[in-house]
Amino acid sequence: MDIMKNKCVCISGSTFGIGYGIAEAFAKRGAKIVINSNEDDNGAQKKISELTECYFVKEDLSTVEGAQNFINKSYDLLGKLDTLINNAGTFLDTNFENISKESFEKTINLNVRGYMFASQAFAKKIKKNQTNASIICIGSSNSKAAEKNSVMYDTSKGAVLMMIRSLAVSLAPKNIRVNGIGPGILETPLTKDGLDKGKNREVIESQIPLRRIGSPRDIGGAAVFLSSEEATYITGQMLYIDGGILANQLNWDQSLL
Repeated sequence: MDIMKNKCVCISGSTFGIGYGIAEAFAKRGAKIVINSNEDDNGAQKKISELTECYFVKEDLSTVEGAQNFINKSYDLLGKLDTLINNAGTFLDTNFENISKESFEKTINLNVRGYMFASQAFAKKIKKNQTNASIICIGSSNSKAAEKNSVMYDTSKGAVLMMIRSLAVSLAPKNIRVNGIGPGILETPLTKDGLDKGKNREVIESQIPLRRIGSPRDIGGAAVFLSSEEATYITGQMLYIDGGILANQLNWDQSLL
């Protein structure tokens, strides 16, 4: 069903992983799309173009200029913008004692500053009579529950949670809705190596109530919903898609191992 037909969507960090999964979901529902990376697209544009009209914009979202250029170029390519998906992010964490100024700045610049200035540029493109414009920020379950030796990433995703709420209030007069999606542990090119080490996969799955690690496909449908006409009264919310991780307490049942 083409519920997003004629809708124009730009998605940062979308040539693989979560971003690509979101792009594919929008494409299957008829949206016109701009995908993005700070590197080459690795064939992602060609794949999405088999489903819908799709363009690729190479920009570094960790810089203010890159974030603004991404939006401006997307607008020029599509002729309008209905939805911005802030997804480009990084994970550079290490032991707290080893955090460097450079790694901290890289984390905050992409995970927080990129979202902020892409959202600002997007808001400037929305016309007064436009209906159901929306911003979706990809956060993390780490914005609600801390992870050991993940101080930089947890800090950045906590900031994203508050950004969503504040932007929702600030942009409501422009009729722009702002929501977030907080994935739990997903299998992507960035996480696969870690999941495949030792018994990591078994240990993690034992702690997820739904007993499986998620995939980018689990995120795509939720992003489509939050930008659709079915969600026009939803703003300032974070939807956690984590298989039940955040709902779970410590469990003494050894049969789960």
